[in-house]
Amino acid sequence: LPVFRGTASAQGSGLSLHLFSFGKADAFLLLTEEGAVLIDTGESGQGKEILSFLEERGISELDTLIVTHFDKDHVGGAAKVLKGIPVRRVLQSNCPRDSKEYNKYVSALVLCRIEPVTVREEFSFFLGGASFTVYPPEKETYPKDPSNNSSLAVAVRYGDTSFLFTGDAESARLKELSGADLGAFSFLQVPHHGAWETQLAA
Repeated sequence: LPVFRGTASAQGSGLSLHLFSFGKADAFLLLTEEGAVLIDTGESGQGKEILSFLEERGISELDTLIVTHFDKDHVGGAAKVLKGIPVRRVLQSNCPRDSKEYNKYVSALVLCRIEPVTVREEFSFFLGGASFTVYPPEKETYPKDPSNNSSLAVAVRYGDTSFLFTGDAESARLKELSGADLGAFSFLQVPHHGAWETQLAA
């Protein structure tokens, strides 16, 4: 698999992937011929960088924002993004957190009059020839690391190219994903920033 460090692009015919250089924080932008999908938004303050990137490329709307879970390094920039660019749809995890980043995100949703979709069943959509499938956690809560283990997983397929984004999935969530027979992928976002997980290593 290719390994990307910093802001990079994996370019295919009609689909590109941009990875933001946010250290341990996550934000991934997928561009198709019909629109843009943003998966996670980094930490507070990094929403501004995402908006600048979009503006430089003439992108004036997001088709979908997917918040895999509500840790600060995934949802931190969401409020800024929501207030800075129109977003047609927001998909989110089912495990809210009591944090200033989460509260700012919720306030921005209200301000922008967006009703987010909390994904509890497999959710699919198509955009510019690419298919997006969002896989929810199988449980409402987890006794260990509930936020990380409630991460949404996102599979993106375009022709022979495919991507799997895993949020901060830890052992319990990885066990679900490894048993789901999702197929092979060209690109894997290693879960939980590359932290060692027994299920991933098995």
